[in-house]
Amino acid sequence: MHLDPMVFRFTASGPSAQSAFTNHAAKDRELPVDPFTRRADLTKVGRVTVVRDRSALGPVIAGYFNESVPSPVPYGAPLDEDDADWLADRLIEDDAPCVRSGGAGALLLETTRPEPSWLFFGWSTPLG
Repeated sequence: MHLDPMVFRFTASGPSAQSAFTNHAAKDRELPVDPFTRRADLTKVGRVTVVRDRSALGPVIAGYFNESVPSPVPYGAPLDEDDADWLADRLIEDDAPCVRSGGAGALLLETTRPEPSWLFFGWSTPLG
């Protein structure tokens, strides 16, 4: 359970999920604190978990990546932003292990650019 939880979701690019998250968190920390718009404190996130395995998705949505059933996204393929947003919402709602207790989930969005793009999501404490 999260005390005074603050959900976050953003996209960032980098050679790895961890480096993309770290660079984005450093830039986010440089922004001024706005007392009227809460933000999650990304520096409190202790780990980034790339969601590649069906087991991270839980039994409710595991069928979404079931190879034996036609699905909108082949297993292991990069996701478009709509599919990634949908999966992030389910994982946040289910308090999946990848986002539980100070973690962030990362879903691969695009690999055609020089650096891959990732959708990050999870819970943290509010900034400021």
